[in-house]
Amino acid sequence: MHRGLATLADRFEELVAAAAMVVIIASVGWGVITRYVTAQPAAWASEIATLAFAWVIYFGGAACIKYRLLPSIEILTDRLPPALQRAARWFNHCLLLGFFAFMTWFGVRFAIDTWSSPSPVLRMPQTFLYGPVAFCSALMAIRYLQVMAGRRWETDETRETHAG
Repeated sequence: MHRGLATLADRFEELVAAAAMVVIIASVGWGVITRYVTAQPAAWASEIATLAFAWVIYFGGAACIKYRLLPSIEILTDRLPPALQRAARWFNHCLLLGFFAFMTWFGVRFAIDTWSSPSPVLRMPQTFLYGPVAFCSALMAIRYLQVMAGRRWETDETRETHAG
């Protein structure tokens, strides 16, 4: 049981992003079918695809941080003396963590403010569109701290998978 929860926690971002991708493909596919095959296009398909796309982007971003897939340009810092390289690295860490904190705060505020603003077709709160900004920004900060500490929540099974 514990091992399954650890694997689920380790792959959380990928699972949510993959589910959102399936929703995008299904809703866009259904939208195309109803537009060109039936006489009644599904107006909700585009809205659902947009919502799922936001989820793919933010949860995928958190996964990229977890796997250290962020772009890095080190041409300048590689030419600095070791002490300045360390200082630049710590400045970068602080800058990124500050950005994640700001986006978490901003996302929470925006999600709360848009709760009473319904979407055009389905009339659901816009919070479902903007909520991932807050949640995933906090998740990015957590994953970044894990990467900085040199570890992630992994099982032995996932370590072997990621190592190869």
